[in-house]
Amino acid sequence: MNKQLVVNDRVVKLVGIPALGLLIPNLTGLIDNHRYTLSEGIASYLYFTVVAFLVWEGNVRLMYYIRAKTPQSSRAFYRVIIALFFANIVYSGILSAGLLRLWILASHEFTPDPDHLVSTVLVIIIAACFITNIYEIIFLNLEKAYNESRVEQLNVAKAQAELEALKNQIDPHFIFNSLNTLSFLITRDPLSARLYNDTLARVYRYILSNKERDLVLLREEIEFISNYFYLLKIRFAEAISMVIEITDLSAENFLIPPISLQALVENAIKHNEFSEKKPLTIDVSISADYVIVRNAMNRRTNPQPTSKIGLSNLDNRYKLLTKRNILVENNFESFIVKLPILKF
Repeated sequence: MNKQLVVNDRVVKLVGIPALGLLIPNLTGLIDNHRYTLSEGIASYLYFTVVAFLVWEGNVRLMYYIRAKTPQSSRAFYRVIIALFFANIVYSGILSAGLLRLWILASHEFTPDPDHLVSTVLVIIIAACFITNIYEIIFLNLEKAYNESRVEQLNVAKAQAELEALKNQIDPHFIFNSLNTLSFLITRDPLSARLYNDTLARVYRYILSNKERDLVLLREEIEFISNYFYLLKIRFAEAISMVIEITDLSAENFLIPPISLQALVENAIKHNEFSEKKPLTIDVSISADYVIVRNAMNRRTNPQPTSKIGLSNLDNRYKLLTKRNILVENNFESFIVKLPILKF
């Protein structure tokens, strides 16, 4: 898991650590309370509490470290358990033995029984293993809740994306314009009409076949956006153009959420004025780990109605799928969107 979960255990520590510092020395016979004045006894138990704190906190931090360094998988789970078990024994045993030995040398235990020290260390090790096991159970429950929440968020984002795709599929203006264009081509240029019809079919086939997928090859998305832009090009002619500076070879090695580029091209068409004298040019390129979509800014004086959730929804999908956000740059001369891509 990329996200490091943290247990809110402040109250448990405030109660548990002093309790262990008080109980363990008495249960194992390490200390004879009758040999100490009140102030000496308080000082001794404060020392035991410090030992309990160092053992407890140290094991918790070891657990965080081991979990952070171990990738999440079924096999890794057993590696975490084994590593934590040995880390508990080594850390708790060495630390508690050393600190308690120091206390014995400075205490009134004139004839200390080595068995008391050994039994105390063993009890501390057992307590540390038990506490770490409780933490691990809590972590597993937190991870389960986090994964369920993440899946739910992803499903919501997918549902929103599918809804947007469905809106594009049945958008009456797009269908009306496409049919008008096709009707015009049938009477004027039957060969172009057939090509237009075939391209329109490929566009809708891509949307329908990929709406259930989280990621597609960048090459497939580039092919789709080329077909989609062809339909727009027939309608707007020289008023729009698109330059794709991505080779087939580079596009073969990356993954991208489907219908991502179409949303950006559609945004550029919706929000900008353009004509054959002042055409709209959309540039699509690749740089480092991003696909960059850029167009010049020429805002419409009468903007078309829009849901205004296109970029937000696209950003949410990226955040859930890649743990990265899309980058938007608007300098009032050009509008640039950078989409993170994943290596295949």
